[in-house]
Amino acid sequence: MSWQSYLVPLVGSAILSTFTFFLGKWDYSFVWVLIIIIASVTKSYLWRKRERRLIALRATALREREVIMAQLQDLPAWVQFPDTERVEWLNKVIHQLWPYVGEYTKTFMNDFIIPQVKAQMPGMFKNFKFTKMDMGDIPCRVGGIKVYTTNVGRDRIIVDMDVAYAGDADFTVSCCGFTGGMNNIQFSGKLRAILKPLLPYPPMVGGVSGTFLEMPKMDFNLTGMGEMVELPGLIDAIRSVINSQIAALCVLPNEIVVPLAPDVDVTQLYFPEPDGVVRLKIIEAKNLENRDISFIKKGKSDPYAEIQVGSQFFKTRTIDDDLNPIWNEYFEAVVDQADGQKLRIELFDEDQGKDEELGRLSVDLKLVQAKGTIDKWYPLEGCKHGDLHIKATWMNLSTELRHLEKQEWEAEWGQADKPIHSALLMVYIDSVADLPYPKSKLEPSPFVEVSLGKETQRTPVKVKTVNPLFQSKFLFFVRHLEGQELKFEAVDDGTRRSLGSLNIPLTTLLKEPNLEQNQQMHMLTLGVHQSPIVITTRIRVLQKTEGDAIKMQELRQEKEEEKLRNNALIQGKPKKGNNSELGHDVLGEYGNAFHIERANGKVNGDVVAVEPAKTVNQDAADDEVEIKLNVDNYQMLRSDSQGSLNSHGRSNSRLGRLFRSKHEMKKRETRADENRGEIEIQIDFDDLVNQLKIALIRCRDLMTFDKKDQCNPYVSVKLVALDGNKEVFKKKTPTAKNTRHPHFDNHVEIDINPSDLLNHKVVINVKDDTNYGTFVAKPVLGCLEIRLDSLMNRQLSQRWIPLSVERK
Repeated sequence: MSWQSYLVPLVGSAILSTFTFFLGKWDYSFVWVLIIIIASVTKSYLWRKRERRLIALRATALREREVIMAQLQDLPAWVQFPDTERVEWLNKVIHQLWPYVGEYTKTFMNDFIIPQVKAQMPGMFKNFKFTKMDMGDIPCRVGGIKVYTTNVGRDRIIVDMDVAYAGDADFTVSCCGFTGGMNNIQFSGKLRAILKPLLPYPPMVGGVSGTFLEMPKMDFNLTGMGEMVELPGLIDAIRSVINSQIAALCVLPNEIVVPLAPDVDVTQLYFPEPDGVVRLKIIEAKNLENRDISFIKKGKSDPYAEIQVGSQFFKTRTIDDDLNPIWNEYFEAVVDQADGQKLRIELFDEDQGKDEELGRLSVDLKLVQAKGTIDKWYPLEGCKHGDLHIKATWMNLSTELRHLEKQEWEAEWGQADKPIHSALLMVYIDSVADLPYPKSKLEPSPFVEVSLGKETQRTPVKVKTVNPLFQSKFLFFVRHLEGQELKFEAVDDGTRRSLGSLNIPLTTLLKEPNLEQNQQMHMLTLGVHQSPIVITTRIRVLQKTEGDAIKMQELRQEKEEEKLRNNALIQGKPKKGNNSELGHDVLGEYGNAFHIERANGKVNGDVVAVEPAKTVNQDAADDEVEIKLNVDNYQMLRSDSQGSLNSHGRSNSRLGRLFRSKHEMKKRETRADENRGEIEIQIDFDDLVNQLKIALIRCRDLMTFDKKDQCNPYVSVKLVALDGNKEVFKKKTPTAKNTRHPHFDNHVEIDINPSDLLNHKVVINVKDDTNYGTFVAKPVLGCLEIRLDSLMNRQLSQRWIPLSVERK
């Protein structure tokens, strides 16, 4: 390293030492001296660590062979990497091209980076500019290259490269009269280059797109005024901003595209279709490390999880003081290229300072795509102990409308804490022509805002042009296509005036072949002025992959076998035990009955009349086996189960518990994967009377808290607003005595306006009315939450749904 590299740290240390001396001389608290010393030592340690890493990387870049041979003296000749090849010739080519790469970098920074930075800064920082851009003399290197030859389309070539840079680039910026900069830049990552489409004429390749499969690792030094903020907390914030800009530029699904041939369909280059969507459920963790132990206090970690798929980031809520947290949170992420992308999950302990890592997990998305659904415990890496329970389901993208019309409502995803979507909307804006001037003789700097519902995205700003070429793509998750409009508005960045707008109803796409409009010209309208805009829009329906279809086929076979067994029971096959008590197998058939009686009990032959609130699932999924019950058997089931129901009375109050026998409660640990039983329900909305109707039919296999393995269950139904979790409606069913398989046959009707329906969720709690003590709360046997905006056609056909642990 040169003497300049040591000058700044020495001068900084001298200033801090002088400042510390005067603090002591002026009788300030000794705590201030300690704080300054700790900050100085930390900063010096991080600086030395970066310099050592930079020296090692530069040595590897300049003398790769010597470094490898020094570490592996007896390297045998047959040692090689079967998948990755060394391409030293490519590094020599890059070395020759590096001065020209530096010249292009200046153009790229001025045309692309500076407008993006200015767009995200307050008005007082609009004079931001680069005063020096030097890419240095040390080029980046390609450590290895892999060309895919299997499972690749015939119209493309896919190449993965391990790219690393530890050069002597130097950038200086000026803003608000201050000057700062960045040097000693280091980064490494896996770059995927796709050559497509392949052509039968020169240059044989239509274009090249480059993107990082995951966030590249990056480090740097700040110079000038940047030295003032090079402390652990502030430098991490700066790195976060830079990483977000890199992700928006060249991390999947974002990519840099270079066309090579004329007259090539631009949508093939700039608008490739993703491989699919992964639905993820972060269920729970167990046996996490405790990072909150200190001399002052002893607590427990406050864990939360961060999820990353390409440039998409998600975060769970924080569970305070819990080493076995239960989240039960749901996420959806678009997967552009399953082969190469990974699902990364990191667990952290939330603290007032820097959050500490509790472990991490990496799952290959190609494995999720192949299996269809993964539901298992994974041991965490990077920690002493800890496990994480997740469920991931792969969703293919379909162009068939019938998959949207017949999309099956899956019980577990319907309980999600946030909306789960049925389709993916993809939008590509190619170009706009003949935009109006916002003011007389003032050329606009336009960008386009794309809105769907409450979500808005925007293109980059194109400086001073009335014919901008954007070539930008956008992705939106969609729950309900009916009544939704896709809105476009061109805006001048300088004056913030509208340059034209356009609305496209999503229902128009449903009438198009393959649910898409390719390079369609529309008109942005501003008064009488119209500007042509070229747009490509696609709707893709989320469909379960074949991995789930195989499992569904196995489930159908099991159901068919169970149907044969239950038919034998219903047709009078003798049973052991007390004939006055019905077995659980017989009760199981009642929940799947194809015909349910009316409240007055009128029947007609072998078929009983159907009540609207108990309409049986006419559109049942293939894995649901529904049979008809004989009327006599049905009446017997009804009378037996009703006999076990007691209405709520004074005995349920705290005062009434004083006169009831007290039961002893088990000691058990709450786990999210514990079997809590199932509940059979049906939900429907009656448009004629504006009523939400919920049918609570029965439960089975409920868990127990009583040491005698008994429970007295009842169901509590609440309608809760999504905004603020305010209870709008609450009702309880009668209590069933001493049974884990209660039959309620209870119906709840809630008056609600259709426009407010999607802003609420239904919370169903199955509770135990057993007396465990006057001041002991009634335990929750199981919980079910259903967001009403996740239901197709505002209804849920009759089905069994598993109960889960109550959400805190």
